[in-house]
Amino acid sequence: MNILIYWLIGFVIFNLIVGAGTWKLFKNAGKEAWQAYVPFLNIWKGLEIIHRPKWWIILFYLPIVGPIFWLVYFVDLGDAYGKIEIKDKVIIALTLGLYLFAINYSDNPKYLGPEKRKPTFISSLIFALVLATLVHNWFIQPMIVPTGSMENTIKIGDALFVEKVSHGARVPFTPLGIPFSEFIYRDGFIDKARLPYMRLPGWRDLKSNDIVVFNYPTDSVYSAIDRKDAYVKRLVGLPGQTVQIRNGILYVDGKKFIPKKDAQVQHSYKVVVKTPFSEKLLYDNFGIISSDYAGSFGKNTEDNTFVYIFPALTDAHVTAMKSNTNVVSVEPVLQPVGSKAEHISKGKIDSTNTIFPVNKNWNPDQYGPLYIPKKGDIVDVTKETLPQFINIIRKYEHKSLRVDSANGKYDIFIDNQKTNKYEIEQNYYFMVGDNRNQSLDARFFGYVGEDHIIGRPIMIWANMNGMFEPAAPKKFIWNRFFTSINNDNPNKTSYGIYVLIALAAWIGYDIVKARKDKKKNKY
Repeated sequence: MNILIYWLIGFVIFNLIVGAGTWKLFKNAGKEAWQAYVPFLNIWKGLEIIHRPKWWIILFYLPIVGPIFWLVYFVDLGDAYGKIEIKDKVIIALTLGLYLFAINYSDNPKYLGPEKRKPTFISSLIFALVLATLVHNWFIQPMIVPTGSMENTIKIGDALFVEKVSHGARVPFTPLGIPFSEFIYRDGFIDKARLPYMRLPGWRDLKSNDIVVFNYPTDSVYSAIDRKDAYVKRLVGLPGQTVQIRNGILYVDGKKFIPKKDAQVQHSYKVVVKTPFSEKLLYDNFGIISSDYAGSFGKNTEDNTFVYIFPALTDAHVTAMKSNTNVVSVEPVLQPVGSKAEHISKGKIDSTNTIFPVNKNWNPDQYGPLYIPKKGDIVDVTKETLPQFINIIRKYEHKSLRVDSANGKYDIFIDNQKTNKYEIEQNYYFMVGDNRNQSLDARFFGYVGEDHIIGRPIMIWANMNGMFEPAAPKKFIWNRFFTSINNDNPNKTSYGIYVLIALAAWIGYDIVKARKDKKKNKY
């Protein structure tokens, strides 16, 4: 049965329960008893009973915040019938409004109207929580980057603002849950209550070179898309394009991929020096700490030189090292053609750390060519191509798939129909980290579906490097606070001082205004 049918049935049942528990409360407040049963109308009339703004009706039907407003509504309805003590309000909330049945079916519940409301800490907290949740779900989502897959474009500990509106905000798949549960309690949602994929209209399609935040498609912990881990990578391959990497160089449709000017793409290099670098020089000049090359530094006894394997150097770093008189040579570290990046765990292929598709002899430096499917494509599904499309068919587009390989056959059945073709139902993208040799990206987890897209980071509002790299000398990188991102301008400017000035001005204005109001009320 279609998931929307389940929601419709649940919606009708819920409103019947609400009506059964409030019809007399409606009647005694001067409304028609039948209005308590009618979806939308019951809230419209109920808001009149509890003296709340009519525009609140929108909030009752929004994911995540909707349940909060239903609880507020139930508490206010009890309040209008004399249940004004804290214990009454707690009971109504804990019983999810079912306590209203006791009020509704008492001898003659008397409508008193809502008590005079005064701002309280609880009401202020609920308001702040709802506002923050609305912004988080539909406009801008905060995110802290814990790994170095986008170094040095995005550094470990960078706190990002991710905008969702330009591409269209995605409706949450799991609408019943604790606000901000991804930060406080990952399992704080009802997994069975899911909505189908929906997205509000936007005004901009994703473009090549965008930095994109998306849900990790092959997350093995959560199956609900919006509960999967959030990843941030650079979009290098659009639907319908072909990507290839030769000797570490990325090509799209046969042309060399040119990152934006503020992108700091990094590769692995072997650096031979006469004397070891000081840790201070490596950090100050290249942002490298000792853990970055731990286990890959040694002495060459033949000529008394020292060898470093740096997994992540930008072109600027390489140029600077080559000009250093202490440096003997700088050479890229590349895996050879035909060498497969594969990880075996307990006798089985660990697909998380094995190249995609798993049947290709590819690696991060020698990859492809690989076609990125677009909506409407009809692709061949064979023994050779099935590893490329199996996740699309089974995980992302939710089709049943089985293979009959008995007696030397290889028959593929999709939705119980034998076939060797499949029509792609949504667009897919190819995401790669700027830190090419230290990034778990599409080269390993494969395509990223349209329904996994969250948004684009637009600003770094803070950097808390020390939270994720204890060995880093700088716990906070102050010049990254309030800087723009991916704007094709390599000369970044921090707007932190202007934000502090604006904040101080606002606090000052608020203090002065409060004093004036207090003085005015005194007389």
